[in-house]
Amino acid sequence: MVFTSPVFLFLFLPFVLGMYFLLRKAYRNAFLFIVSSIFYFYGEQKMLLLMYLVILVNYSTGLALGELQQLRTANKLSERKGRCCQRITIISCITLCLALLWYFKYWNFTLLIFQKLADSLGFAYHISQVDKIILPLGISFYTFHCLSYSLDVYMNKMPAEKSLLRFATYVLMFPQLVAGPIVRYADIQRQFIERSISAVGFANGLRRFCFGFAKKILLANVAAKAVDKIFALPLESLDWATAWVGAVCYTLQIYFDFSGYSDMAIGLAALFGFHYKENFNYPYISRSVGEFWRRWHISLSTWLRDYVYINLGGNRVSPWRYNVNILLVFLLSGLWHGANFTFVLWGIWYGVFIILENLFLRKYFQNKTGLAHFYTLLVIVFGWVLFRADGVRYALRYWGIMLSFDLSGVAQVLDYLQNDILLAMALGALLSYDWRGAYKRLVLRFAAGSRQKFLLCKLLSYVAATGLFILSLTSVMSSTYNPFIYFRF
Repeated sequence: MVFTSPVFLFLFLPFVLGMYFLLRKAYRNAFLFIVSSIFYFYGEQKMLLLMYLVILVNYSTGLALGELQQLRTANKLSERKGRCCQRITIISCITLCLALLWYFKYWNFTLLIFQKLADSLGFAYHISQVDKIILPLGISFYTFHCLSYSLDVYMNKMPAEKSLLRFATYVLMFPQLVAGPIVRYADIQRQFIERSISAVGFANGLRRFCFGFAKKILLANVAAKAVDKIFALPLESLDWATAWVGAVCYTLQIYFDFSGYSDMAIGLAALFGFHYKENFNYPYISRSVGEFWRRWHISLSTWLRDYVYINLGGNRVSPWRYNVNILLVFLLSGLWHGANFTFVLWGIWYGVFIILENLFLRKYFQNKTGLAHFYTLLVIVFGWVLFRADGVRYALRYWGIMLSFDLSGVAQVLDYLQNDILLAMALGALLSYDWRGAYKRLVLRFAAGSRQKFLLCKLLSYVAATGLFILSLTSVMSSTYNPFIYFRF
């Protein structure tokens, strides 16, 4: 079930909201657990029990870690034995969770690597892949949700959760279940015990949902029409201008698709009194690749920073080891997105540029704002081509066409620049920049201390959100199905 489907918008969400507010507060977590299970079961009937298993493993791990910590504190267990038992417990949990993730997502990819290695070494041995491994919906997200909890308990960042219901509801919460953002239990644990919903907070949640809905339908889906056609072309018939249009459209599509989903998830959570952290902060205004990753998919980048990069030593190691840590973290980031060499190289692509920035590029671009922004956008656009391509050879040839500057045959690009696509590209470029400061100054200047004028501005924002929602809904009813990109991960 996707947020943009009529089933979700007109059946599931109204029913859930209506029942939620009719129920007493003591039963609301249980209700969210049940309806979130139904939400997942609707799209992934066979894999709900697998998610329950991952939840139970991490819940039990948290309890075991908490009990071991209490025994150490009470001197009933020596420090050395206690730490050893805790280490064995967390390693067992991580191993089991990652083994499940690896099997469902990377097993055939691993066999393919071994097959290529055997072929390159001249071994006449065929490695059979497993047929029909079904990738469970959202497995990368809910695995990282669970592991963040277990690791936080292990590192004494939070106490173990004793209520299985609260922990299971956290993992299963349908706003962030299948495509993030990666919400840490430490950030919202108190909200499962006590939370309140104000009229303003509910209205702001609806507005956020509507704006995210419009991002997906009116910008991402429209840009996708050009992207799908252009990337389906034989490379022999692809010209320089069309290649650039495809790359730019995909750059806009993936941003507004994923940030739109995050907006919808954050807005939906607010309807139930939960407050999620931001997952995007206008990444395309970045002036370095490092800044881009501090603004893009913030929940994933901070997860990898806190649980992988810092535990590898971070920047507190020798220069060569620091560079290895950077490459490893970004390799994992690419691999997290999918079992394909393009994703692996996409991660390494960014790791290499961050290392180059640390070595000399940051110093070179210092005080060269326009050039730094242009360089960063080039790295991002070329990176998205690698991310979108079906294979590495295709991506390299596509790059070659983009760098050819061959103006012959560019007239065919007009076939992919219909009015709606041109409008989506223009609005996408405009909305990729942060206008919040200018908007706030405009509102303050208009209101000038008048509460009535300020409330009028708020009302207009709600009206605008409603109008965009209606317009987007009309588009949904008349267009073909186009799921969120990150549902694949």
